[in-house]
Amino acid sequence: MPHHLIIPDLLWPAALTPNPSGGLALPALESILGRARLETAPPQSLERCLGELFGLASGPLPHAAIRRAGEAQVAPGGGAVLCADPVNLHFAREHLLLADASGLEISTAQAAQVVDGLNETFSDVGRFEAAAPDRWYLWIAALPELSFTPLAEVAGRPMGPFMPEGPDSREWHRLSNEIQVWLHNHPVNAAREAAGLRPINSLWFWGAGAPPGTLRSPAAIVHAEGTLARGLATLAGVAPSCAEHLDAAAGSDVLAVLERLQLQARYLNLTDWRTELAAIERDWLAPALEALKAGHIDELRITAPCERATLRLTLRAGGWRHFWKRPRALDTLHKSIA
Repeated sequence: MPHHLIIPDLLWPAALTPNPSGGLALPALESILGRARLETAPPQSLERCLGELFGLASGPLPHAAIRRAGEAQVAPGGGAVLCADPVNLHFAREHLLLADASGLEISTAQAAQVVDGLNETFSDVGRFEAAAPDRWYLWIAALPELSFTPLAEVAGRPMGPFMPEGPDSREWHRLSNEIQVWLHNHPVNAAREAAGLRPINSLWFWGAGAPPGTLRSPAAIVHAEGTLARGLATLAGVAPSCAEHLDAAAGSDVLAVLERLQLQARYLNLTDWRTELAAIERDWLAPALEALKAGHIDELRITAPCERATLRLTLRAGGWRHFWKRPRALDTLHKSIA
């Protein structure tokens, strides 16, 4: 029975950072790196990696429909759906940068108040929904003819090159501008700024696409930290688990999608990236290696889609006995991959 761990941004994105994992106790990871078969491939997004695992064809994922399937609440029926996530736009020198909601500290009450107002003011557009304080949706009658950029590709970057393009772009740019003006005058933002918090001053629309048809799950058990992975599992007929550590005696093949490094890497937060890497070592890698040694699993696979490369590691049951293969530090990979 194989265990497959998906660990995006296991490789620190800043190539010039010396020894990003230096000083961390990572004996399980280093043993796996030393004994496993390692393949490197071009960079790949987590979304594309998961899409392939669940049998989706190449091309943009219908991210909104999949992510909404992974929310705790049952999705309302009817219409098409877009992600309409709350963001903060701010100037840094001459560039207008976009910050996603991960650092905005939006409360449930604030999200509900803003979404209620959006539905009252922009009822002709569709129906807005806050499934979580940082994950909002727009339900509309039909999807626009536009190409949208995923939020993760825009966060922390100048937003100009990533605006939607296509036949309906003029209408959606106008809508975005009207929403920004409306948000600027909203009392929630006045209260947030008085409290020293950045305002919610725009929405980022993205993730368009028809809901996928029948999906196949790559494993009988799926542990998923993120909503997209939970949505894929749900659509494939598997109830996703939110376990915080590996159950080494699960008795079946397992896929675990561990996204906790991704946010820290996106904003180059090295201190928290190191903290989360140590937690993955303790809660997932060390138990997986012990399960392999004990014969509970016959293969351990790790896929790490990173900004500089995609790492694929495979360690079979007998591989850990290759005592002549010495442990390998993660930083040796950091230095060797341009």
